[in-house]
Amino acid sequence: MDLKKTDKDLNRLILSGVLLAASAAVIVTGGIIESWQRENVPAVIVEVVSETERVSETFSAVSETESAENTADSSDEPTALMININTASAEELTGLKGIGEKIAAKIVEYRQEKPFEKIEDIMNVSGIGEKKFEDIREMICV
Repeated sequence: MDLKKTDKDLNRLILSGVLLAASAAVIVTGGIIESWQRENVPAVIVEVVSETERVSETFSAVSETESAENTADSSDEPTALMININTASAEELTGLKGIGEKIAAKIVEYRQEKPFEKIEDIMNVSGIGEKKFEDIREMICV
């Protein structure tokens, strides 16, 4: 998901909600309308304001969750628990799920000829397909 697009959508939703809420508040409190007209304010305006606030809060919570998930999924920033596939020893590589001694040796052999530029390049090594890559994706970096 494009986080920038999500942020723009969130900002537009919040701005719409704020404008609607402000308009309703002015109407309901009588800031612009004479007191005799307040009785004629549709109840739907109050309902729309409440619904807009609820949707805005829900959207904010979802956006924060997605942002946290995207940060957790990011393989661009290695953590202390990650294994650098360009520098790890064959023994360290065998610590990865599904990577035995033979595949670890193939990884070392592959990177001697051409270092990995991105983690997805590990799928160029014989014996590592999409499934195995998905199993180790969050544990490796370059």
